Amino acid sequence: MKSPGSIIISFISLLFVQVILSGLVDFGPLVFIAVFPLFVMTLPINTSLNGLLIWAFIMGLAADYFTNSIMGLNSSALLIMALVQPQIFKAVSRKGDLENQIRPGMAQMGPAKFALYVLILLTVHHIFFSLAESLGFTHFIYNLPRLLVSLAVNTLLILIAEYGLFYKLRR
Repeated sequence: MKSPGSIIISFISLLFVQVILSGLVDFGPLVFIAVFPLFVMTLPINTSLNGLLIWAFIMGLAADYFTNSIMGLNSSALLIMALVQPQIFKAVSRKGDLENQIRPGMAQMGPAKFALYVLILLTVHHIFFSLAESLGFTHFIYNLPRLLVSLAVNTLLILIAEYGLFYKLRR
C-alpha cells in the first residue's frame, strides 16, 4: 500500500510538473496540458470513493491556483474523472487484479491495459473540461480539434511519466 508520505510526494511532484509544463512551455491555443490527472489515476485501489474525491478536489484546486486557470475548472473535471475511475479500472483490468494490485500502474496492469485505462479516463476528463470551459455544447464542434490534440499529447505525456517514474522502478 502506498504510504501517506508517498502519496503527498506524488501529489507535489505531479503538481510541480504540471506548473512547469503549463507555465514555461507555450503549446499554443490548440493544446492544453494536463498531466496532474495521473495522480488520481494511480491512487491505491482500496482508496474509498470519498477519499478519491477529496484528493481529486484538492489536486484540481491546486492545479487551478498554480496555473492561473479559472478556479474550479480543473477541479470539476478531475472530480468527474474520479467518480468513474473505479468503474473504468474494473472494466479494463482482469478479474483477479483487484485483489493483487495496490496501485493501478503500467507495471501492475501492463502497458497496453494501462494505456487504455489512461485514454478512457483522460477522455472523460477532457470532454468535461472542454464543456465546462466553453459553458456547454454550443462551441463543442470548434473545440473538438483542441480536445483531440490535447488528448493525444496528454496521453503520451502521462504514459512517458508513468514509464519513467514508476515502471522502471518496479521491474
